[in-house]
Amino acid sequence: MASNESSPLAGLLVRAAVVRDPALGFVLACDPKLAAADVDHTISFRWKSGVFNAGRAKYSAIALCIVERPEYGVVKVSASGVYSVETRSGIAVSNLFRDASPARSSPRFGDLRSVVAIDGRAYAVGFEGMVFRLDGPNRWARIDEGLPESFDIEALDGFSDDELYAVGFGGQAWARVNQVWEPLDVGVNTVLTSVHCSEHGDVHAAGHRGVLIRGRGAMWEVLPQDMKKDIWGLAWFGGQLYVSTLSGLYRLVDDLLEPVDFGADPPKTTYRLSAANGVLWSIGAKDLMAFDGVRWSRIA
Repeated sequence: MASNESSPLAGLLVRAAVVRDPALGFVLACDPKLAAADVDHTISFRWKSGVFNAGRAKYSAIALCIVERPEYGVVKVSASGVYSVETRSGIAVSNLFRDASPARSSPRFGDLRSVVAIDGRAYAVGFEGMVFRLDGPNRWARIDEGLPESFDIEALDGFSDDELYAVGFGGQAWARVNQVWEPLDVGVNTVLTSVHCSEHGDVHAAGHRGVLIRGRGAMWEVLPQDMKKDIWGLAWFGGQLYVSTLSGLYRLVDDLLEPVDFGADPPKTTYRLSAANGVLWSIGAKDLMAFDGVRWSRIA
């Protein structure tokens, strides 16, 4: 167990993280003083078996994912479109908006908001209805034809390239089935920040004021909750849905959210979630926690 004070992340703010297995994960952080001065930078870490290895970049990565296609690696993106693809073959750094094809008939100027791995490939999404798929180290395919500029996307997930779900502002949600985007009526009008497709075939989406919905295709239901905090992270782990806010973690039990007990060393910050191969990470601005299904432990 690492204390906050002794961690290499001490004094930094975690922006995002992703776990691959109980012994490997990747973290994006920033120096709060440089961030306050609007200096573009990223301090990235590869965490392996308790050891942090750090690197630096001159762009502000906000999200990352682990990919298997076209080869194993880590993809990082910034709001402005600068990205890196780090594989065994090397590191490619470029600008997504410049590299994406086909070209738009009219430009869009929204920020990127997140990147996620679906079926081993990276998908990046952003405001003004932007969705991109990574097909090669410097090759992004624009797959948002049919989405309106008024759709400010926060998050995307899917079961495969043939069934994707995007959510965002105003309770907007769209599904891409067989390469065609269609709007969904999900019964809410608040900002949706997260969406997750579970191994059991359900799609959950969540957002501001504790909104949580479940469905697939054209059928959706709202799961009313007493908890009214904004939700920022969803993950499926151990056969249950975990839900993260900025001040606590919950799990869905009989369609109701129950607070998670971290034990003797609870985090002071929570935000996003990442789960893979028998481990769940809770990612906060100043805390990084791991759950193996039995016990929580502090990574940083």
